[in-house]
Amino acid sequence: MSAGAAFTPEEVERCWRDALALWDVHVQLSPPEPHQPFRPGEATPDEPLAYIDLVRRQVFVHFDLLTRMGARGSLTAVLAHEIGHHVRFPHTLGWDAELRVLEQRLIPGLRQSLTNLFFDLQVNEFVGRTHAEALCQVYQGFLRTPDGRKRNKKKDADTAGPSPLFCFYLAIYEELWRREPGHLVPKALLPKLEEAYPGFRAQARMFVQTFYALHDGRLQFLYFCAAFIRFIDLPSEVGFRIPLAGDLGVPDEADLDAAVQSGGRWEDALNEARANGWLDDSHDTKEPEPLEAIRRATAHLPGNDGGRLRRALVGRYYRRLVDRYILKLPASPSRPEPYLRTIPEAWEYGDDPTTIDWTLTVMAQGHLAAVNPLRRELEADLPPPSDLGVPALEIYLDTSGSMPNPQQDLNAMTLAAQVLSASALRKGATVRGIIYSADNPVVSPWMYDEETARDFFLHYIGGGTWFPVELMDALSQERPDALRVVISDSDFLHNMRQEDALPRFVRGMNRSRRVVAFLALPDDGPARQVLAPVLGSPRFRLATVQWMSDFGRAAAALADALMEK
Repeated sequence: MSAGAAFTPEEVERCWRDALALWDVHVQLSPPEPHQPFRPGEATPDEPLAYIDLVRRQVFVHFDLLTRMGARGSLTAVLAHEIGHHVRFPHTLGWDAELRVLEQRLIPGLRQSLTNLFFDLQVNEFVGRTHAEALCQVYQGFLRTPDGRKRNKKKDADTAGPSPLFCFYLAIYEELWRREPGHLVPKALLPKLEEAYPGFRAQARMFVQTFYALHDGRLQFLYFCAAFIRFIDLPSEVGFRIPLAGDLGVPDEADLDAAVQSGGRWEDALNEARANGWLDDSHDTKEPEPLEAIRRATAHLPGNDGGRLRRALVGRYYRRLVDRYILKLPASPSRPEPYLRTIPEAWEYGDDPTTIDWTLTVMAQGHLAAVNPLRRELEADLPPPSDLGVPALEIYLDTSGSMPNPQQDLNAMTLAAQVLSASALRKGATVRGIIYSADNPVVSPWMYDEETARDFFLHYIGGGTWFPVELMDALSQERPDALRVVISDSDFLHNMRQEDALPRFVRGMNRSRRVVAFLALPDDGPARQVLAPVLGSPRFRLATVQWMSDFGRAAAALADALMEK
């Protein structure tokens, strides 16, 4: 069969069997199928050569690209490479997540993760024992493609030749497989690389002799990072393409959450790496705070993915803090948020199609249903009182600029709000949150589960402070049986000194089951002076916290005192 001929099903099946036999394991993967363009009908330059869809457990190979690269005879090696990632390196996405968090600790601001290169070095060492030349043909073919001829950096995307980082990666394979310099690294770049990075070739040789002799995965990764850091000028500009770049999945929220908590497991390996001289004072080996570790681990993700993932990880962090202060009850099926449908209205062009009630439309309009649909909005039902007699809880959280953004630094007031809400929800109550600063407070619907409440209380406004007495006045008329808690500091006292603020606060208080001012104050004397008109009311309580670090513990004690039956 000629080099440009299409792959036959029999040939693909034979290469698949040979690749499986190379690892001598049983895997639950389907035989390879041809890669389909990610954009239907359009082939983009960065389409992967091969990858595994872990959802379908299906291997895909870009057969046409493999042929164009002149590496048609490398199919078995490519398939063995993909299987190797699945069965051994990394084997689990949790391990990949742990390495991603650690590399951001060593190389803060790294734009593109190096873990794919790390695992490729491990997989290719094994596959290359029998298929080294086939893998060389893949890399040689890649260097002939437009992606392989560019540096893949923003500022010099048209500069010929691969980046120094990728050249060092290829030089390692030349040493590993005993190939002459220039077999993979472009020969024209060798003098320039040796001039810019003295000892370039010797370092590649030393890497091979050291890296593969290490039997601890953590030490291997630390040595790998210490070697490759030399070829990174600006971490924020690191970007590269490799021919087998799409063969690793992306760790999910649970993987990264566990990885953020794994820092202590690296201390022994870090100490040994420092003792061996791999890491020095220029490497940032200090373990960052959890929220900083989360920021680093998600900052490089494209689009909105980083923001959504960061918020989820921050929510998990606050949940663990909440669980330190209040009893975690046995898990039970979460109650769905109850909603009622509003009265039907005519649907007009431009309205949300998902609001159409087709059942009602067909029954009411008959043959005219298709041209005159009816829509109905969903409206949250007013929550019933708790079966345990626990009152509904309304929390007013001050998020002015005097407190940090809870997604970037630990916000003690946010933690207090989450402790109060979690305690109420675990006792069967419902919770509504009001996030406020200078103006335009954010009001939640009545919430029935901890995850919804936890996510809402991560909102942050910043700026000045004005307690929304007008809003409290209005909400107290809507739900007079609710317990209301204000979480703030001395700013609340400043607000209550303003004209007509305290009288309006009193009106809302008199329509509430009880109102608690939960304030961070070094001394409660000023509070007692400003709030003197309401201190004697049975509907008002003042609770103060002297130190911000005590807010979570104080919130748990306050919840127990307020929500006993």
